[in-house]
Amino acid sequence: MRPVRIITAVIFAAAIAVTGCAAHSTAVNPPVTPVVDAPAPPAPNPAPKPIPLPVPKPIPVPTPARAPKAPVLADGHYDAYVRQVDSGRDRLVVDLVQVFHDQAAVNEAIADGQSRDAAQYLSTYVRNENPRLRTLTLAGNVRVELLGGDCEAPLSHKLSELAAHARSGANSNYYALTVTGGAVQRIQELRTGNAC
Repeated sequence: MRPVRIITAVIFAAAIAVTGCAAHSTAVNPPVTPVVDAPAPPAPNPAPKPIPLPVPKPIPVPTPARAPKAPVLADGHYDAYVRQVDSGRDRLVVDLVQVFHDQAAVNEAIADGQSRDAAQYLSTYVRNENPRLRTLTLAGNVRVELLGGDCEAPLSHKLSELAAHARSGANSNYYALTVTGGAVQRIQELRTGNAC
């Protein structure tokens, strides 16, 4: 039993020596271990820069070609009083009227307030309800036909005579106008009253 005791005593002594040595070594010379701070949190990512939206380029809008100015009167025939003639600028100022003939003239005159006795003899009746004036362009080769005028007179003379009628205001006759392409092509003086 003795050898067992010796072996146990040796093991015990060795254990104490190791334990004491380790304890002593730890107390006297602590092991050198690097001090490591906790890992730094990752740097915050900067806020993402907003991606600018592409600026839409303005879509060019084609400007419509200037529409030609609408003619004052459409192509056709019109009855009117001539109020002014500007032959220097080839213009004519007119007041459109309604013209009625024969029995229609009698009926319309009565409807407008004329007595039946006065209206019964009318062969032509002119109604002018709208005072609106219109300025029309004269065609370069306008034909002017005036009652009692000289058919062979130059155009400038006919336009001067027409201007005189317009200025006087005494002429109660009306004029039939022919308009084509926005310009007056023909001016024909017509009698308002009954022919004798």
